[in-house]
Amino acid sequence: MVVIEIEVIHDFVCAWCYIAKRTLDRAISLYQKTVPGGRSDVFSIKYRPYYLDYNPHAHSVDKNELIDVRLRVMTPEQRTALFNRMNQIGRSMGILFKAGGRIGSTKDAHRVIYYCQMSESEKGADTATTNALVEKIFEAYHEREMDISDPDVLKELAADAGVSGDEVNRWLDASPAAVDEEARRNKEEVKSGVPVYIIQDEHRIDSSGDIAEHLEIFSKVKETDNVKDHSTAAIYHGLSTAI
Repeated sequence: MVVIEIEVIHDFVCAWCYIAKRTLDRAISLYQKTVPGGRSDVFSIKYRPYYLDYNPHAHSVDKNELIDVRLRVMTPEQRTALFNRMNQIGRSMGILFKAGGRIGSTKDAHRVIYYCQMSESEKGADTATTNALVEKIFEAYHEREMDISDPDVLKELAADAGVSGDEVNRWLDASPAAVDEEARRNKEEVKSGVPVYIIQDEHRIDSSGDIAEHLEIFSKVKETDNVKDHSTAAIYHGLSTAI
């Protein structure tokens, strides 16, 4: 069995981050179905916060208002081409992007994910709940036009992922300092924007990537692990022979 560790640096308002998550999910599924022994391998995913800070206000605003500000340097033709490309790739991943809805800050959403995966780690559980909640937050913002800066929305999404409202309240009441500090470090580390995937602390993908790219890296990790196992076995064999 190989444990493949993946760190995901992202923000929930980033459409390409949502596409990247779906790409990763499909790559993992294909790996487990096609690679010999792949079903026994474990994918350990850690989500790391990154604040794009699209909204300069302390309150939620219409998503379209922020889009107009962010893309003000683009011509109408460039904007149309960008959205057409994003929508086309999104549909290929089963995502139907919608432009409506409101958004404030994504800090609370990141805080919920930060403490959710910490809770799973302390319990010795896998990251299934965190993965499900990340997916639901992305879907809520990009497809369901929900305001993911609203604590009540986060509680609703968490409940859908099997997390109690009381637990979410504790996470939202917890100090945000640790999450903010990690987001600050991530912004210093990442110069090209998000998403960023760091696999086995060695391989890096600075984009939404594609399934083939992920599969190639997963296979390299497995091959490297197998080489280490064989080397270790040879050492033990040599020692036992000498004894």
